[in-house]
Amino acid sequence: MVLETNGIILENRRVKPFYFLLEIHCPPIANKIKPGQFIMLKVSNNNSPFLRRPFSIYRSYPDDHAAKKKKETLFILYKMIGKGTQKMTEFQEGQRVDMIGPLGNGFTLPPRPFSTPIILVGGGVGIVSLYPLAEALTPGKLYVFIGGKTRNDILCSADFKKLNSHIFISTEDGSLGFKGTVIDLFLSQRNKFKRNESHHLYACGPVGMLKELTRAIRFEQFVCQASLESRMGCGFGACWGCVVKTNDPKTPYQRVCKEGPVFDLKDIVWE
Repeated sequence: MVLETNGIILENRRVKPFYFLLEIHCPPIANKIKPGQFIMLKVSNNNSPFLRRPFSIYRSYPDDHAAKKKKETLFILYKMIGKGTQKMTEFQEGQRVDMIGPLGNGFTLPPRPFSTPIILVGGGVGIVSLYPLAEALTPGKLYVFIGGKTRNDILCSADFKKLNSHIFISTEDGSLGFKGTVIDLFLSQRNKFKRNESHHLYACGPVGMLKELTRAIRFEQFVCQASLESRMGCGFGACWGCVVKTNDPKTPYQRVCKEGPVFDLKDIVWE
């Protein structure tokens, strides 16, 4: 069930030069949201900017891990890149924020027990939506590929290490790890995955990254789900502002916010 509700900001801190971690106490949404779903957040109390902003949830935890089983708190890891996220950097502890969620269709987990390694490929802030998925996949054998333009764009690696993941890092400028794109990095390690086995691969990142991934993989070897990033007007399918073309003859145009944001990568028609 989708809810419109208020949350209370517990913390809003800078974690890297252009990245902030926002912690919001909001039990109604925290208890319901699944890996790959998102929220629409109102970033201003006036009409500037007017539209809400979509955000994946980085983590959702109880306030006291030892004492409570119900999830109470949402974490949003965001990058300051425009007017909306600039407003968000001004959020203060104790401030109320308006949210709608959980929205969209999340990731589908492979059947247990996980018999083959599971691969996660994230570019830039796209890696954020893959972390709750990695938690849900534990104790599977996870190979996590994280990419960014520079070392300051590499996110979440410490948390993935806590899940005993095999982590591979790339930067386009070579300032950390492999020099090149995250897809270049993934292809350089492809021999780790047996050709006669089917592997589940999950990806999130810029459109260009997902296009490159589509061209690079054979779908008979990889079952690939991808979370698409898109500008959204409403977040629940009314405005048709986030349409993507698919090869489904019955519904060739689907909404990232409603039918997605997670799609089978082989169903997307890149234009």
